[in-house]
Parts: sequence; C-alpha cells; structure tokens
Amino acid sequence: MMREALRERDVGAVFVLLRRHGISQRRISALTGQAQSEVSEICHGRQVMAYDVLARIADGLQIPRGLLGMAYSPDTVGTGAALTAVPLAAREVTDSMPDRREFLGVLAKVAVGVGLTGADLAILSAPASATPTPARIGATEVTQLRELTRVLWVQEKRLGGGAVREGALAQLGWARQLLRSSYSDATGRELYATVADLYGLVGWSSHDMGLPGDALRYLGLSMAAASEIDDPMRSAIAIEQISRVYLRQGDQAEALKVLQLGQLAADRSGIAELQALTAATTARAHAETGQSRPALDALTTARTVLESSPTDPAGTLPEPHGFGLDVLTSDSGRVLTELARHDRAHAATAIDALTVYQGTSDAVRIKRRAVSIAHLSTAYFRAGHPDEAVTAGTRALELAASIRSGRVADHLETVRGEAVRLPRHKGAVELAHAIRAANSRPS
Repeated sequence: MMREALRERDVGAVFVLLRRHGISQRRISALTGQAQSEVSEICHGRQVMAYDVLARIADGLQIPRGLLGMAYSPDTVGTGAALTAVPLAAREVTDSMPDRREFLGVLAKVAVGVGLTGADLAILSAPASATPTPARIGATEVTQLRELTRVLWVQEKRLGGGAVREGALAQLGWARQLLRSSYSDATGRELYATVADLYGLVGWSSHDMGLPGDALRYLGLSMAAASEIDDPMRSAIAIEQISRVYLRQGDQAEALKVLQLGQLAADRSGIAELQALTAATTARAHAETGQSRPALDALTTARTVLESSPTDPAGTLPEPHGFGLDVLTSDSGRVLTELARHDRAHAATAIDALTVYQGTSDAVRIKRRAVSIAHLSTAYFRAGHPDEAVTAGTRALELAASIRSGRVADHLETVRGEAVRLPRHKGAVELAHAIRAANSRPS
C-alpha cells in the first residue's frame, strides 16, 4: 500500500498510513517541516503538487525521491559552493521535542520489560538536529577542529581507514558548515587548511578501504581547498596520495604522470620531507614495473634530500604525516621487496632494510608496521627462507587483527600468494589458510 501511495504521489495516503502505524501528526509535522494544520489538511484530501514541497516531505521522511518519481542530482556548482555544501538533513532538521504522551508510553514499556514495536522506535528515530553554527568563528573554533582532525589522522595510521572514515565524514560536515560563518582572513586561511586536511583524510581512508572513486574525488577536493589559500604543501600531499590510488589500481603509468606534478608542488613548497616522500613513491611506481635502475635512483634521491636538509621545523611535514629516515627505510624495504619479484637478488637488501625498520619505535604508525612486517615475510619467501617468512607473516597477521584496512589485507594476500607456492611446507600452508580466513571475514 505504501509503495502504491508513493508511486501515485498520494501524500495524504502516505500520512494516513504513517498515522495507522503510530506516527503522530505532530511527529510528521516535525519531520517534514510543515505546520500541523497543513498535515491535517493533506490527510483529509488536500493534494500536494509543488515539487519543492514533495522534495521536502521525501527528504524529511527519508523516502528516496525515486519512489515518488522525482529525479534528483546535485547542482553543478563552483569550487566555493562545493566546499561549503552541507547535507540536506543538516540544513533542514530542527530540534523538536517528541510527543510527551508517546514518549512516556515508550518509557513505560521499557520500565516493565515490554518489547518495543517499530512504531515505538519511530518515535525515537528523528534525524539528529544539526548543531547550531556560530555566526562568526575565531581561533578557538579552528583550533578545536584542527586538533580533532589531527586525532582522526593519528587513529587512521594506528587503526586503519575503516576505523575513522565515518567519523571523518561527520567532522567534515561540521567543517563545511563553519565555512559558511564569517571570520577574519587569518582565521579563514587556517580553516581552509584544516578543511583540506579533512578532505584528505576522507579520501585517504576511502582509498584504504578500497573505494578508489571516492578517494579521488575527496583528494581532489582537498587540493581545491588547498588552492583556495595557495598552500603547495597540502596540494602536494594530496597529489602524492592520488598517485597511490592509481598504483593500487595497477596503473603505474598514470601514477608516474601524477607524481611528476606532485614533484612540482613539493618543490614549490620547499619542504624536504615532502620532496623525499614524492621521490620514494616514484621509486615504488618504477619498482612495480620491474624498472630497478630508476627505482633505486629515486630512493637515492629521497635519502639525499633528507640527509642534506637542515633540521628546521619549517621544513618538515606536520604530524602525523612526517617522513623521516625511519619511514624512508620502511619504504625502501617495500621497493626492494617489489623488485625481488622480478629479480630475487634484491630480496636480501629488502630484508636488511625492513629488519632495521622493525627495530625502530613508533607508537602511531601501527598500520605501517603491519604492512612492513608483511613485506618482510614476502621478502623472506622470495629469498628462499620459508621458516623466517612464516614467522614474520604470522606476526603481520596478528597485528592486522586490530586494524581495519583493505590495503593491509592486500599485502597479506601477497604473502599468501608466496606461501601457496610451498605446498609441502606445513607452516606456509597453515599461514596461507589463516590469511585466507582472515581476509574473508567482513572488515
């Protein structure tokens, strides 16, 4: 009956059906933004013809517009409008008290141990009211937003993109509302920088969870926010991350093109860590195509840049994005492990580099450590040391259990691919089965 009423755009019938299921007229009024008298008139036969009213009713009741035969697509907007776009629910939902008698009825059922019906739950399920946005913001609001963003980035590196993506999206919605407030030029610059970081986090966590389309779009918006304040550092970070999206898709040629642009932005920033990071990712792109000479040259470039740059805080990336010699050692091990897929002579040096990295301490980059141990396992397999490979692979699998990351799963799958080559090695067979079981579980 409900679908038929929606198909016929019979809003009155929709409201009547909701009333029959225990949804009060007052509640319908609050959800749809209409006066109770208007809801009553519609229930008694008044037709709703205006498109904007139908759209408001559909969105308020969380009914897909398509069920009402209404097409919907976001408007094509400029950069500023895109960056400040706020979800409809956040713009239109206003705080409303639940009907007192209905609410007390729900409390009474819970108190005496009676199960709640769908109608009872509907009384409690109003969309959350949007937090009121300050008319004017200053350093306090931006500092709070920046610190929350930093915490989310730290957790992404510890627990994986799957652990933080939804929280980052929620925080991004609030940040975009703040862009609609008034602020000084200095505050605006800091706000746009933080919004760029949030867009980058959502993009990167999307990449981590195997959502390349979302990853590219949000990382592109991160670049757009950075360009609003002419911030080459954040632009270069986003570009380097975009290249890694392409690498995960197996498109090394496109990644190398993107990295050339990233190197220009990194050079413009003047930040040695960013220049080294871009060079290290370039090395990885070459390694994945078996090009050992340009890969090793790029690693040398990265190390030279870091070792020759002065220890100036202004020339470093903000945490937790720092790219020092320890992280480069990890990346070098990864590149050498990849080269060992084409030439096993590189496996020994890969093991050396990855072993050195395992000796460092970093309480934040738990995900990187898990990936690095997985690379170490792969390198041991390629070097012909299956016992050591199984030990490292088991450690990587144990560490991965606390991380929600599609990329970690990818690296473990590479370990499994090496392990299944040894069907007579009991440890390798058991490791392959364990990885397959872990990767088959929902993330």
